[in-house]
Amino acid sequence: MTADVSRNEIAKQQALRMRRVLLASISYLFTLTLVAIFCWLGYFGVPVLINYFLAVLALNLVFCLAIRTNLNLRFADPSMTLVQICASILPGLYVMYHAQQPRTVFLLLCISAAMYGLFQFRPRDFVIMTLAIVGGYASLIALVYLNRPGEITLQVEILQLFAVFATFIQFSGLGIYIAGLRTKVKDKHKELAARNGELETALARIEELAMRDELTGVFNRRYLMESIRNEKLRCERSGGVFSICILDVDWFKQVNDTHGHLAGDQILQAIARCGQGALRQSDLFGRYGGEEFVMVLTSTMVEGAMITAERLRARIEALTFPAIDPQLRVTVSIGIAESRAFEDTALTFKRADEALYRAKQAGRNRSVIAAPAQPSEALA
Repeated sequence: MTADVSRNEIAKQQALRMRRVLLASISYLFTLTLVAIFCWLGYFGVPVLINYFLAVLALNLVFCLAIRTNLNLRFADPSMTLVQICASILPGLYVMYHAQQPRTVFLLLCISAAMYGLFQFRPRDFVIMTLAIVGGYASLIALVYLNRPGEITLQVEILQLFAVFATFIQFSGLGIYIAGLRTKVKDKHKELAARNGELETALARIEELAMRDELTGVFNRRYLMESIRNEKLRCERSGGVFSICILDVDWFKQVNDTHGHLAGDQILQAIARCGQGALRQSDLFGRYGGEEFVMVLTSTMVEGAMITAERLRARIEALTFPAIDPQLRVTVSIGIAESRAFEDTALTFKRADEALYRAKQAGRNRSVIAAPAQPSEALA
């Protein structure tokens, strides 16, 4: 599943990069129009125009093919922004070599091409771009001076070269400043995300503590009573039933007096683990207080509750505590009551408690079902 999500994300990013390349190819059309105008004005011949067009076409095809074959993913910058900008300078330098007067116009186009990296370049990228443009123009001046010295005024070209260098130094400085702001914003976002994560963890922990018993880790009394009320409302809407079981550890005071309160805590924890493992996910098990626990069995009639209660009682009776006393065994008594539509939850709880009392009176270590509630009792 994670691999599929990763592939889908890569496909989306590649589609976005392809759209950017196509957008850049559209911007080439404006430059091509300008080159055609200068050709029509006679600054250079038609072969220069054709060669410029073929060079631009080849560059765009290479970048499209790199994205289509995922070759760009091998680069540190899969968007290849710096490579595209530096590559776009070459056809412009070719035209500038053949055009005598309108070289300044094409220098301005180099600046417009550099704008694509203003908001995503790192400082190193700005340095590379500046060196590529200034170095390319210096090489152009040298070639023209060597091959056609009569077409160039060296002092003017050198001054123009320094002007280009100063312009790109300022441009790069602005870009580096923007990159710094972008890094700060990213760091702030990361810090904010980390703090939000810590806050969510803390809130989840607080919520967990609010519903859990600190000693045993099972649900506490407040959460149990709230859940019973919610289950009662659900049953009233759907016409269903649920059962409540109250468990009490037999002779727990004697265990505490004999083995100490720490041993008593360990026994309560063991019973809590046993109770959690005996129920369905839809059921609830929690500590009501002291040595008393409560089970809430959803969509369960009293006969099914009796089966679950007896199974849990037998598991608890089979528990051993070798760290306390190898001979120590504990048992529980359980009172069971089924909630009916006409009955208030307090009355259901009262009947389960009375059944627990009868289980104690009958000798402990047993489950007893409460007498059915009568409508007259509920009204009273």
